[in-house]
Amino acid sequence: MVFGELSTMIKLIRLSASGLNLLKEKVDIDFFAEQRVLSDKLGMLSNLFGRVYTNNVISLVGINASGKTTILKLIALCFDFINGKSLNSIDYNDIFTNSENIQIDTTFYVENEGVYHLVSAIGKVKTIDLDEEYIIKNEKLYFKKISTIQKKKDMLTFDESHLMRERDNTEEFLQNDISIALSITKDNKIYVRNLLDFTNLNVLRILGDYPRELLAFLDPSIESITYNEKTQEEILKFYGRKPITISSPIQFQNYLSSGTIKGIVVFINAMLAFKHGGYVIVDELENHFNREIVSTLIRFFTQENVNVGGATLIFSTHYSELLDEFSRNDNIYITRNVDRITIQKLNDILKRTDIKKSDAFKSDYLKGTAPSYDAYLQLKKAIMHGAIKL
Repeated sequence: MVFGELSTMIKLIRLSASGLNLLKEKVDIDFFAEQRVLSDKLGMLSNLFGRVYTNNVISLVGINASGKTTILKLIALCFDFINGKSLNSIDYNDIFTNSENIQIDTTFYVENEGVYHLVSAIGKVKTIDLDEEYIIKNEKLYFKKISTIQKKKDMLTFDESHLMRERDNTEEFLQNDISIALSITKDNKIYVRNLLDFTNLNVLRILGDYPRELLAFLDPSIESITYNEKTQEEILKFYGRKPITISSPIQFQNYLSSGTIKGIVVFINAMLAFKHGGYVIVDELENHFNREIVSTLIRFFTQENVNVGGATLIFSTHYSELLDEFSRNDNIYITRNVDRITIQKLNDILKRTDIKKSDAFKSDYLKGTAPSYDAYLQLKKAIMHGAIKL
């Protein structure tokens, strides 16, 4: 497998969204380090410029159906949107369903240029076939040079003096569902490895030779997986056994565990992101993995000699123990779904430093992060008294 050369780095600094029916209120997600940056903890961060750092790991945690996947879809959608993909062809525009007056604000840094701030108002129109499609009603793009940014808050404040371009929907060359951010990202895209579609689907593609070191880490019984260019098939070889020819990706499931398949997929995408300095998005990271494999992946993202490009892992989890790996609270978000979805940064609500993050979640110290005790008692009572008929 050959990795490409590094291109101009583009990093998301903040994402805000309002007007979505699924959300109870406006959502703000910061990718920059808000807490104090300590010299002995720099592995968890990447320096953008000056004293501005971004977190290399961002986690969403919450109970079942709390909205973690929806927030990940929103993040993935925004990456596609900034990269110039049309709203109506983005896979996750279903999060806009039954929504009116949507506004998405994104602030992003372009290497050697400065900070851009994109404000996009999104609506719906009826097509000739009476279907509905999304359009960008109005949009403004602001810009600040790095030299004008002295403090973190300067990255997030823009006024009309910083206006670089305003959308003109009469321009024939610009489709009404493609952002004017395309003028910035048309030659350099934000590098994203989006694995949301692999949450419940374990498929190992026929791509080429797979790294022996990765195979040995995930399953020591595998000697090699190599690619036959002539037949376009993979050759799977276990130690002490005859080679197995794999002509279809589905065949891997007959020989490899779901954990091994997911491990290969996730780690290969992580390796690509390490080189390009991009993003890896994974829903329910702990699925099919044991804790040590997940912890290893997270640690790789926080080690400068491994994560040479300053890539960012964005993941959701039910497994609060994973958060004890982090020395920071400004890269952890709690999702809740009471009436509709809300999201809070852990740094804003957990001020005590003598409580383990996992204990705070499991004990419901943070409210709404553990299953209701009353619901537990009701379920137990129903089972004991035979009230549940199967």
